[in-house]
Amino acid sequence: MTTSTPAGTYAPMFEQARALDPQRHAHLKLDRNAGYAFSRGQTAVPLVATEFAMAARDLPIVFAGEQHMPMAVLGLRTAENLMVDADGRWLPSRYIPAHLRRYPFILQEDPASERYALCVDESADHLRSTATDAEALFEGGQPTAVVSEMLQFLGELQAGLTMTREYVAALQAENLMIPRQVAVELQSGERVTLDGFHVVDETRFDQLPDATVTAWARKGWLAMTYFHLQSRLNWGHLVALAG
Repeated sequence: MTTSTPAGTYAPMFEQARALDPQRHAHLKLDRNAGYAFSRGQTAVPLVATEFAMAARDLPIVFAGEQHMPMAVLGLRTAENLMVDADGRWLPSRYIPAHLRRYPFILQEDPASERYALCVDESADHLRSTATDAEALFEGGQPTAVVSEMLQFLGELQAGLTMTREYVAALQAENLMIPRQVAVELQSGERVTLDGFHVVDETRFDQLPDATVTAWARKGWLAMTYFHLQSRLNWGHLVALAG
């Protein structure tokens, strides 16, 4: 049996995202131990520039989608996340992308005000828990430290996204991206192909002019590219987990 999976697609996580409201959500509490079962259908998730160093230790980093944005690959088959066990726990010592760590919170742009609003997924188990150590989002009608923490985290992600787009634009300007696919045979005999993504052409990268290399080093883009190239070693980890 042979299966083919496009790396550039990932499942939507936010089923009922609503702007955080002190009246509507006065009762909500965050259970940080709710786990990652919600991410089981994520074959790949977006990364931002500041994550490359950590993600490259455990996960393949590719560029996918219409804008060729960086993605961390979590599985080989469609709607498969090999990093989450049967109980919804993330595998120990494996990097958890910020795209998942921020759940159930998200910033959504309000077209009317041209500002971003902090929203929560009202369907999330993280917010419906009766755990004794769950943390309230509001006290006396005012946001708690949890909300401030998430706002800061999401703000950092937004800034990282801006940096990431600049880096991707530079890769495209230098014509460094090439299409690639990964085809493997699992221990079960199943043949799996992951396609629809791009990688940096190492030969072209090595031929960048000295002035460009210097400029990229100062911006952190040189290191990011090396981390991306290093992450190729992690395909074997996914194959071993897929069985």
